[in-house]
Amino acid sequence: MLHVIAVAVAAGYGVISLVGGLIGYFKAGSRASLIAGGLSGLLLIGSALLAIDRPLLGLTLASLISLALVARFAKSGGSQKRRSAIAPMMIGGGLAVVVASILALLTP
Repeated sequence: MLHVIAVAVAAGYGVISLVGGLIGYFKAGSRASLIAGGLSGLLLIGSALLAIDRPLLGLTLASLISLALVARFAKSGGSQKRRSAIAPMMIGGGLAVVVASILALLTP
């Protein structure tokens, strides 16, 4: 059961990242947001799909990608001039992927 939850959390975080990249592009014209959000979102969705058949590999990849996103948003979250809900949401989502993945992999 935890495996299914971890896969869903990773896939959901991938969709949020992908949509966030699109929003950043259309709202601010940010190609960097489009590329980074799109690439990380697709990689997370791919990792979630991989985790269905190969849980260790898929959830490990999803956790590594999520940790990279957490580090990126933790670094930039405090430097934004205006308060935004984006950084806390991306940090929280990334940590949720890591925690769900660890619990799924440690539970028999």
